[in-house]
Amino acid sequence: MRLFFIILITIFSFGADINKTLVDANNTYYKNLLQKIKDKNSTTLTINEALLHQIINLQKQKIHPFNLPKEIKTQDEYKKLSTKLFFLINKKVQINQNIQNLQKKIKTIKSEIEKEMPNSKNLLTLQLQYAFYKKGLLLYNKKLSIYNSTIKKITNLISTSLKDIYIDLSPLNEIKDIDKKLISINDSIQKYNIDIERLKLLNNQIAIKTISNEISLLNKKKQELIKDKLIDYFLLYSRALKQKDSKNVFNYQNTIKKILSNNYSKDISNEANKILNRLDKTFLGKIETIKGATLQEAKNVLALFWQEANAPLFNINNTPISAFKLTLALIVFIVSFFIGSFYKRKITNLDTSLKLSASSKTLIANLGYYIIVLIAFFISLKILGVNLSSLAIVAGALSVGIGFGLQNIVSNFISGLILMFEKSIKIGDYIEFSESLRGRVLDISMRSTTITTNDNINVIVPNRELIENRVINWTMNDRIRRFRIPFGVAYGSDAHKVIKVVLDAVKNSGYGDIYHDKYRKTRVIMTGMGDSSLNFELQVWIKGEETLYPKRTMSRFLILIYDALNENSIEIPFPQRDLHIKSIDATIPIKMES
Repeated sequence: MRLFFIILITIFSFGADINKTLVDANNTYYKNLLQKIKDKNSTTLTINEALLHQIINLQKQKIHPFNLPKEIKTQDEYKKLSTKLFFLINKKVQINQNIQNLQKKIKTIKSEIEKEMPNSKNLLTLQLQYAFYKKGLLLYNKKLSIYNSTIKKITNLISTSLKDIYIDLSPLNEIKDIDKKLISINDSIQKYNIDIERLKLLNNQIAIKTISNEISLLNKKKQELIKDKLIDYFLLYSRALKQKDSKNVFNYQNTIKKILSNNYSKDISNEANKILNRLDKTFLGKIETIKGATLQEAKNVLALFWQEANAPLFNINNTPISAFKLTLALIVFIVSFFIGSFYKRKITNLDTSLKLSASSKTLIANLGYYIIVLIAFFISLKILGVNLSSLAIVAGALSVGIGFGLQNIVSNFISGLILMFEKSIKIGDYIEFSESLRGRVLDISMRSTTITTNDNINVIVPNRELIENRVINWTMNDRIRRFRIPFGVAYGSDAHKVIKVVLDAVKNSGYGDIYHDKYRKTRVIMTGMGDSSLNFELQVWIKGEETLYPKRTMSRFLILIYDALNENSIEIPFPQRDLHIKSIDATIPIKMES
């Protein structure tokens, strides 16, 4: 059983071999083979007969070398030679592609032959097809050798002849005309394509075919113009080479590369680049060539980066927005915030000798800050390419947003502007917003106002509340405030003496913050007769920082009054109550504990 499996594996693991005699034979052998397999009774050509005819025809083909001039003396001759050079490069690339395709086919046919049994009916067909591909590969390799040799000869001829040829700048004018014609052709092709789209809707096939033929003719003409443009730039490149103008050499060379990469295959572009680099080394030297190539490569990388950076990421109102524009707009906007903050800080810290109040400086600082940010916003829109006339759409969107939830933000912003312009509340003012909140105004910003209490607690109050609610400004016009300090004395005290004692105590207190003028004087008045005391009130005007600390100021004057009354033996009363017990007609039990 084991021997049987070994025999089976041996039979199925070995197929037919390549018939080298059939591959290496001449036309006489193929003609004799054709006579043997030809069916004289049939008029139909078999696949094997067709393959043999193809092989015989391949064998008959002869390859002749190209005739090249020994020398070139004029610009026209140089132009013709340059045209032939690019033609041969194109043909060489096509041959290389054919060789690669044939090699893949040969590999596949060989695999098929090795799978066939020696007595298979399809084996002769596969062997003939393999021989046909091998003969074609041999022919293409011969052509490739001739093309390589001819390209090398033309390159050497260009190098030796260029020194003695005068090349003028006429290609520059020709290039301008070519560019105009190319633009016209592209416009015509675009127009024809639009016409085809319209005719497809009408299913007018005859008209579509006619227009398609016109487009084909225009494309052929376009390719001819591109070829002429390529040759003209090669002439300018050659002129720069002759003059050893390295800057223009690499500029023209880069343009040639762009034309090749945009209109021809990558292989053609690579082959042409090799020849251009060889000419660079011949005329400029290796060091200058490497230097220029490196610089040009860096320019190409930057150009590619610039191209990618300017590629549209998305559209806003049919305006393409690129990464570069978006980044630049963001940078402008961010820088504007830094500039605005710097401006605001400088204005806020201005020297006090300029006679600007804190509120005026805040107004100027905040307005300048908002103007800088607003200008940066419009500049950013301009950088993005957004038409400023389309801001009506943005305004409409904002109005919808305000209606749905931004009304508080907008209201606070407008209220902040009103506060800054109206100056009813300024930076440094001491305000009382409610019974539990009073303090100094630290800042008025776009959305809110910051109030610092005497406990050094910062309270953020929305601007709208300062506009809509009642606010007491203790220091709106000046820092002078009248304090009312109530006190009482016992019944039986001399009211006139009490008034005189307290006034004298205030007068002799030495407090520098007590203010008085023609209209504002310190007074002591009797306010009423209470249950246990005669009630008085000291009315004293205080100026300066002490007005901002009412409890501390009240404490100071209460102590002063207390000491003055004590020194003058004026009694300070306290509440007195009389307790009356009525008689009770009842027995009150008393329990005694032992």
